[in-house]
Amino acid sequence: MKIACWKVFVLLAAALAAAPSPAAAQALTKLTFAWPGSMSATVGPFTFAKELGFFAEEGIEMDVITLPGGAVIIPQMMSGTIFTSYIGLDPLILSREPGKPNFDVRFAYNAVPRSAWEISVLDTSPIKSLKDLSGKNIGVGALTFGNVPMTKSILRHAGVDPATVTMIPVGTGVPAMEALRRGNIDALNLFDIVNVTLLQQGTKIRMLDIPPEFAGLTSHSLPFTNKDIRERPKLVAGFGRALAKGTVACLANPQGCLESYWKFDPSARVTGDAVARQLQLLQARLDRMVAVADGQPQKWGSFRDRDATTSVASFREAGTISTGDIKPESIFTNQFVDDFNKFDEAAVKAKALVWRP
Repeated sequence: MKIACWKVFVLLAAALAAAPSPAAAQALTKLTFAWPGSMSATVGPFTFAKELGFFAEEGIEMDVITLPGGAVIIPQMMSGTIFTSYIGLDPLILSREPGKPNFDVRFAYNAVPRSAWEISVLDTSPIKSLKDLSGKNIGVGALTFGNVPMTKSILRHAGVDPATVTMIPVGTGVPAMEALRRGNIDALNLFDIVNVTLLQQGTKIRMLDIPPEFAGLTSHSLPFTNKDIRERPKLVAGFGRALAKGTVACLANPQGCLESYWKFDPSARVTGDAVARQLQLLQARLDRMVAVADGQPQKWGSFRDRDATTSVASFREAGTISTGDIKPESIFTNQFVDDFNKFDEAAVKAKALVWRP
């Protein structure tokens, strides 16, 4: 089946810099990974994992495509044309609503355990806290974005009636940033790398403090069909372990991580001062991928129940869904967490530091 997409990139095994391990020398299982929307340096943990041979070590040859988002990606997963992706929990939660598709999918790897979503205002704005957003306009990517119900819940918890706030769709690129700069919106509710870009371009902004119970939620995770979880558990565990290694590698060698992205997509390569700016974007996302929470030891890929329960409650409060009877175990599983973490971090870091494009 041919997959409709904006742009297709294939990562070839021949491009690997590292010598293949015995596992990689065997026949690889070709899997398709879908990136939501336009790519950026934040795809680095995946490309570095590929370059360092971590996917090949798991018997995986990864092809990468881009698709608009979870609403398109999950049906492609159900058809078997996509193995996994990098999306939020919201499309799966919405599918659990009575009368909706109820996709036979669960998330198994928590990729960004500290939410990438932020609320920013101009530094000169009189808005100092969430309470000051009453009666104001907030720019969002689109009214259908999964963070919109969550933002309404955040406002309610801050003592603001969401009905007094106007959500204005502004996209996720230049128009969104211009809307904030020109004062067409009072605040911008997008993800980390947009705010880093604003700062890089000289726009002075402030991020409003979000209650910890919301800021500490996952924003991007890897979903898998329950069929694959049952019948291909080694591939699910291997894919997540390769990403965990790729994340460790990027933290150890951000420059190498960025170079792996440029090798994957040469059109993204920059020079001069722009290199430092792309490294800032990458680092902003890496900081949120470090999975330390509640004083517990780091466990790559693990979820907490409130990743689901808080999201479900927010969607229900916003009227996006009518039921609150959606159990965390129907949204995600932690059954592979021990497998994701079965690797030598010191060896991964050492391999990352000596890699050359």
